[in-house]
Amino acid sequence: MSTPFYQIAIDGPAGAGKSTIAQLVAKQLNFLFINTGGMYRCYAIALKNTDLNNLPAVSQVLKSNQVTLEGQRLFLNGVDVTNEAYTSEISGLASTIGTIKIVRQKCVLDQQAIAQGHNVVMEGRDTTTVVLPNATLKVFLTASPEVRAHRRWLQSNKTQSLAMIDEDIRKRDYQDTHRAIDPLTKTTDAIEINTDNKTIDQNVNEVITAFMIKKEGKCA
Repeated sequence: MSTPFYQIAIDGPAGAGKSTIAQLVAKQLNFLFINTGGMYRCYAIALKNTDLNNLPAVSQVLKSNQVTLEGQRLFLNGVDVTNEAYTSEISGLASTIGTIKIVRQKCVLDQQAIAQGHNVVMEGRDTTTVVLPNATLKVFLTASPEVRAHRRWLQSNKTQSLAMIDEDIRKRDYQDTHRAIDPLTKTTDAIEINTDNKTIDQNVNEVITAFMIKKEGKCA
């Protein structure tokens, strides 16, 4: 079913630049920015002391915790947990809980509800395939593991080992692309943008240009 609102869905592996690029695209277009990965990170924090094999317990945690996304800032029950959410421990756990069906169902429904009735730029791992399958524009951002690890190292203010971050990136790539439920994949109708050797502005402009072309085609 088509939507009367414009939706830009951006997928890609960890560290490809999705959050930064998506947020800047949203700002320039005056669209709502939705960081779907942030939702999983918040629930990962909530679930870090829970037996993930105990599905009733997992379900109760999902029901009893409130996640709020405000741009790049992530809030769990009103508390800003952004810094903790991007540690190696939580990054790995977020990928793990993303393989649990009830977690994905909860997050997808919440993400679709947020997107309803808005012009949105949404980024994540299954945004183009599952959350917004009818998006006006689908984008798949890529970058080499080395470049992505270096970006995450800088984001950590060089407090984490670059080698460890690189290892975590590669492990998460495998988990995200091989999980049984909604794996990370590029759809045939998504444009691919490699962010390795381009500035953020160049990548943002490429997305916006592609969107304007799609928008004109939709309005024609």
